[in-house]
Amino acid sequence: MSQQKDLLWEIAVATSSGASDRISDWFTEDFRLHEPGKPALPVGHEGTRQMWEAGRQTGEIKDAYKSRNPRYDRGGSSISMRWQLTATDYDGKPYERSIMAIYRFENGRIAEDWGISIPALWP
Repeated sequence: MSQQKDLLWEIAVATSSGASDRISDWFTEDFRLHEPGKPALPVGHEGTRQMWEAGRQTGEIKDAYKSRNPRYDRGGSSISMRWQLTATDYDGKPYERSIMAIYRFENGRIAEDWGISIPALWP
């Protein structure tokens, strides 16, 4: 497994424990989340913290693929991932999401996340 896949696995495990003390190890200082239809979060670690604190989460990686075309990696490397999320919102209501995401890495940390999620689990 690549270093990037290992990092994504580490983050998925940490979401279950709620540990957010390693955000600066996992994400670049100018990290950007791109999620259609959602309000933009602040750029950087503050936006990452807000994303992380959106609720208690359990993430399960279903598939992860390393980019094979460096032309589209924009100077880093990228991983495409299919995963699902089971979480509890601020108000204590449970919810489930299936997610497709592309993560772009710089110097071993996530620089950008392009994701689309739907309110159902993968079949």
